[in-house]
Amino acid sequence: MVDFTIMGKNNINIDTRSIALRLVQVASITNTSGEVAFPDVLMTVLREIPFFKGHPDHVYDFSIEEDPKGRRIVMALAPGTGSSCVVLTGHYDVVDTNNYGVLEPFAFDPENLTKRMLQSLSSKQALSPAEVLLKKDLESGAFIPGRGMLDMKSGLAAGIAALAAFLDDTERIGNIVYMAVPDEEGSSVGMKAAKKILSTFAAEHGLALRAIINLDAAVDQGDGAEGKAVFVGSVSKLLPFVLFVGKPAHAGAPFDGFNPVIAASVFARDIECNSECFNIRTTFSGEEPPPPTMLYYREMRNRYDVTMPWDVFCALNVLTFEKNPAKIFENVKLLAQKALDNSISLLYERISAFSRRQNGHVTIPKFSSAVIDFPELVDRAEYVVPGIVERLRKIAEKSYPEDKVLQSAKVVHELLIYAHIEEPCAIVGLAPPYYAKAELDSDRDQAFLASIKDELVRFNRMHEETIKLRPFFPGISDMSFLAPSIDKQSLKYIEQRSAVLQPDLKGYLDNPLNIPVINIGPWGREYHQSGERVNRQYAFNVLPELLFTICQRLLKDSMQG
Repeated sequence: MVDFTIMGKNNINIDTRSIALRLVQVASITNTSGEVAFPDVLMTVLREIPFFKGHPDHVYDFSIEEDPKGRRIVMALAPGTGSSCVVLTGHYDVVDTNNYGVLEPFAFDPENLTKRMLQSLSSKQALSPAEVLLKKDLESGAFIPGRGMLDMKSGLAAGIAALAAFLDDTERIGNIVYMAVPDEEGSSVGMKAAKKILSTFAAEHGLALRAIINLDAAVDQGDGAEGKAVFVGSVSKLLPFVLFVGKPAHAGAPFDGFNPVIAASVFARDIECNSECFNIRTTFSGEEPPPPTMLYYREMRNRYDVTMPWDVFCALNVLTFEKNPAKIFENVKLLAQKALDNSISLLYERISAFSRRQNGHVTIPKFSSAVIDFPELVDRAEYVVPGIVERLRKIAEKSYPEDKVLQSAKVVHELLIYAHIEEPCAIVGLAPPYYAKAELDSDRDQAFLASIKDELVRFNRMHEETIKLRPFFPGISDMSFLAPSIDKQSLKYIEQRSAVLQPDLKGYLDNPLNIPVINIGPWGREYHQSGERVNRQYAFNVLPELLFTICQRLLKDSMQG
């Protein structure tokens, strides 16, 4: 049982750490039975809050339609006067624990994990810089490790503490809805469904939604100066793919063909962690998103062959402040063409050098190259076999139901057979998932932003803190589905270039909430890694108070407005 005692009006003294530990103990890994079971634990914790003990019917769970896994969304309504409502939300699923190695059995037991990690680190003769910092953090007691401790159950716990503090105030103004969703680490099935459920829930209970606060965590390798922040937007994510197509030849006569591996490797070298590779604006108010990185890189054969591969598939993660997907896509096409041209030139150099050593007895082939976007590939294949794209999509979905990117790779690979492409080329398209840029409305949300800024100044002064306002959360988040900055034309552009169907795209424009969405969460280090850990002081002492204060301010403003 958690002690939900509030010491003095507007002063939170709830054991938020204990809440977080209870939530972390549930191995709610995405797409597992733990994710399905987690809502029961969360609802039990919520109903330990004094108000919900007397009103257990104010804690709800909603099944997600057409979800074969049976996952649920948890909601709790803290009622007050009036109709204005602020929503506190976050995801409860976590990534797997494979990277913990021998410590994996303790990944969901933070106290035991701390001891064993320190024992392991102390036994090593040499530590990497990351291990040195991890050891220092754990020895100081300032950080608590564990899968989900940072991403993002400490945020969920802080939200529960703020909710309890709000309910303890007998003169509370407005309402708060607490909402926890699954599958953020997967395809955001939870938040996509939650948007519709939330709209219906608000209408049924006479609530006027004023703002949503996402509780996701930020990473900071320093003293928290960057992690202690209120984020008023979230980056966009695209997953462009390039299928490099070569001209196969026997390995004993490599100069008779063109190996697409060389083009794919040049492409990967030029792009990997290169924040300057795209010819678009990469900074905003002094901030810069993480650089692109390759998430898929594979030759499309499934067996050994002494012949060169025909094609190599690459998919790259692009996080950007740019909300127009066409600009990113066109840049990828240019980079693919550059990779083809440079790799062909490099091959010519090597053939020429080899030929000179062979007294000119090696024939130097001539290769042309082209970059073809996915719609053109479809047109070529459909001209030969009408309906082939739909057929291949169904086969790919049946063969790889859990992997939309591999489905994309298989579809474009098979289309090549029907498109009769013989020369080296690059096929460029888009794979799921797509996350829209999230941001405040510059006209609608001026007063809201002014209130946030004012309250931050007040809070920092009162608590001797240095929490800052930042324009964008640097990683993908469910904010993209709550406050998407996207239009029909851009969605159609993405749809046309997607190798597999993305029916969720239309959800961006369905059930629009038209309210500001921000992120206020804990900070720590190495989420998704074995060294994942949260800063104890900020997550369990500062953050609940900050959330409570911001909620109060927004609700009071809405009543006055």
